Amino acid sequence: MQICQGKTWLIFPDLKECELAKKEWAGQRYQEATFTTIEAVTNYLGQATSGSYNSGDGVSYDAPWGSNLMSGLSQMLGGKDGDAGLLGDKSVLDPIVAGENSPAKLWFLIQPGNGGPVEDWVNCEKMHNMQKESTMVMVNGALDKVRGGFYPAVFFPKLAATIDRFYNKFESIFYLKPFSDKNVYGWLYRVYPEPWQVVWENVKPGKDGSPEVEYVVVAALDEKPSYSETVGMLMKASQSNK
Repeated sequence: MQICQGKTWLIFPDLKECELAKKEWAGQRYQEATFTTIEAVTNYLGQATSGSYNSGDGVSYDAPWGSNLMSGLSQMLGGKDGDAGLLGDKSVLDPIVAGENSPAKLWFLIQPGNGGPVEDWVNCEKMHNMQKESTMVMVNGALDKVRGGFYPAVFFPKLAATIDRFYNKFESIFYLKPFSDKNVYGWLYRVYPEPWQVVWENVKPGKDGSPEVEYVVVAALDEKPSYSETVGMLMKASQSNK
């Protein structure tokens, strides 16, 4: 299958994470995939579409603050041997070869931006725009933070510009978020194409006196509820059980 012959790309936020994953994910299916990074893909596609990584036409990689400093330091410490590998081992990157593993059938973006630089999300949109035939799936992409206004537009204008034209178009295919607020506990859960489910976590005494947890679906919705709406449903379920 093409999807297994390098046509599935596992794309990591940085070189160190790619290096670790390639070492730990030793299974055959993983090793049949292409291991790479957001920077490598953005630069590869930028070169393929414009002939230059830094052509000034908006397709060059947006580097996180401080990354150029670390890269320069790594080169300096490497001396005659080259890069010292402070940012990771570049040899773990699988080659991207047009007509072989490129264009990809499926991109898995592994935790872009979540706990890392916001530039990850900006670069993901660039990647999509340069190779729209590849399906993009984000794993732990923290899109709630991106779409929910966590990053003020005045401080993050490039990221803010991506929301309506790109990130608001994403569909949640698997979602599981815990809620713990106002003395109620529960979950917001969804598996595409099923509805959104609000699940109340009801803790009650068991037969032997130890706590017993019961999970109760208190709502099934076509549209994703907001945080406050979810908490309100959980509170209502808790109060009706008293």
